[in-house]
Amino acid sequence: MAEYLATGFAGLDRAADPDVYVRCLRYLGQAPGMRAIKDESVARLGLVPGDAALEVGCGLGVEAAAMAGLVGNDGLAVGLDASRTMLARAAGDLGGVHGARPGLVAGDGARLPFADGVFAGCRIERTLQHVPDPGTVLAEMARVARPGGTVLAVEPDWGTFVVDSNAVAVSRRLAQFWCDSFRCGWIGRRLGRLMAEVGLVGVEIIPRSLVLGSLTAAEAVYSLLETADRAVAAGTVSQGAAASFKAEQRRRDAAGTFFSSLTFFTAIGKKPPSAS
Repeated sequence: MAEYLATGFAGLDRAADPDVYVRCLRYLGQAPGMRAIKDESVARLGLVPGDAALEVGCGLGVEAAAMAGLVGNDGLAVGLDASRTMLARAAGDLGGVHGARPGLVAGDGARLPFADGVFAGCRIERTLQHVPDPGTVLAEMARVARPGGTVLAVEPDWGTFVVDSNAVAVSRRLAQFWCDSFRCGWIGRRLGRLMAEVGLVGVEIIPRSLVLGSLTAAEAVYSLLETADRAVAAGTVSQGAAASFKAEQRRRDAAGTFFSSLTFFTAIGKKPPSAS
């Protein structure tokens, strides 16, 4: 149980097996529900040719590349990530991309290495859940956005994570254990307030649910069975209860009735036109 998706992204360059996290990102990038959330969020930036755009926590660079395609060769798209391991994977994946490509930069979202008022659109996805102070990152994104520019965040709220189970109490404990493993498991519900606190205006919140109907998918994204084992080790549930829960989920999966759901929130704010 060396690598754990809830905690490992924050220190990915120290991971013994970074492929665990790469596989998670690639799976999410192809999952139809998540793909729709991603595509919608990129479109909501309103980028046009010649714009400058920033992706904070760019991971494998897929959305940064989509932003580069929107701003074109006359514009600038930058993907920033704290993990040099992930940036190296992104550079390899994007090596065969034709047309405009994003620049990839190593950096800390809490201390963005850019001047004030540069970017027409700044986007972050599933990164604030892993940072100790999400408000500082959003403040930095607001700082580097140009007046009238868009700051957009896509984050889950792990308090909305549900798994169908007859063992209601055990399922609740496991969902809470998973949620509390993140630095900011409730970030989804806090996005609107945090954006307002850093001076963004006209904040809009869009909820979207990601429903997964297979245990394999839930393992790739949520470490569901591993979470049961970790909860046993932490004394949150008994070994027998965890074993029963895992057996139930395997039976449901085999019968085609496995169900899990998580709500993502896309928050969109504008930097005031008069801001400097």
